[in-house]
Amino acid sequence: MKFRQVVIQLLIGLVLVSCGESEAPPVVAERKIWSLPIDVVKLEKLPVTYMSTGTVVSDQRIEVSSRSTGYIREILVHEGEEVKRGQILIKLDGADVEGAISQAEAVHKTATLSLKDANIDFQRFKDLYVKGNVSESQMRKIRLFRDSSQEALLKSKTALKTALSRREYIDISSQIRGVVVARHHREGDLATPGKSILTVEASQGLLFDTFVAESQISKIKRGDSVQVRIDALGLSLVAVVARVVPVGDPITRRYKVKVALPEQEGLLSGMFGRVHFVLESKESPVVPATAIIERGGLQGVFVINQTNRAHFRWLQLGVTTAGTVEVRSGLEGGERIIIAVNPAIGEGDIIKSSTPSVKDE
Repeated sequence: MKFRQVVIQLLIGLVLVSCGESEAPPVVAERKIWSLPIDVVKLEKLPVTYMSTGTVVSDQRIEVSSRSTGYIREILVHEGEEVKRGQILIKLDGADVEGAISQAEAVHKTATLSLKDANIDFQRFKDLYVKGNVSESQMRKIRLFRDSSQEALLKSKTALKTALSRREYIDISSQIRGVVVARHHREGDLATPGKSILTVEASQGLLFDTFVAESQISKIKRGDSVQVRIDALGLSLVAVVARVVPVGDPITRRYKVKVALPEQEGLLSGMFGRVHFVLESKESPVVPATAIIERGGLQGVFVINQTNRAHFRWLQLGVTTAGTVEVRSGLEGGERIIIAVNPAIGEGDIIKSSTPSVKDE
């Protein structure tokens, strides 16, 4: 019994002690009142762009070859050299050509003399025929010989003209202004018609080749203005869509688009770049760049609620243009935000007027 009474007394004591303790008051975070500029989020029509990578290419690529067979005596240019229109690039050995010209000239001279003799004989026999001293059969043979001589002279003239024209092909010149990109033969090699000796790309009229996804190709039209970024030069060019190839790759489902580039010093075929197409426009929220602040590695703005308290909101941002930033998600038009943020603002602080003064609550 005594043990039981002791236990009861201890329990009563514990209850009394616990009843005598008071709960600690909750800790209330200190809030500040800020006077900062506030503005309403506006909606603006912004372009919807599509980016694609590509390469600068020449719109004109010429394979320089000989129109006659001959050994290459000299190649006057190397890879990377710029050439002008009409500049001599290649010299062929002209011995065969000059020999053919000499032979054609000899044949032509013989044909000329032969026709001269035939005309003299024809005139003499004609006079004798009128006097009755030559038979009709003899006169017919003389006339036939004269006609054959005339035909032989005509053929010799054509052969000589052809031989002389080959002399023009001994020195091969460039048909365009451009850059030599490849040499396919060396001096001493045999040049034959249709077989390329040099490859020349035009330095004017450069294009930007890119491929566009099947889902976007219908929104791109010839004549559209685009922005092309050339990484090697670190600049952006305003260009125009020159051609849209209407046949797509059956594997990648992408379509080739050729963009005409403006004249630009240092721009070379083969350079890598990115092209930005404007597909359409849409209304999106925009905020001043000064409203953006980073908290915990995230970018966002302070939104002001109906009780004028500031709350940080993370945003997915888009393109920055003329001091404003596109908001792709996280904010709607008509909401109030701080447009000049102080890094010391805390979550839940009260924001009032735009006077830059701070006082404790």
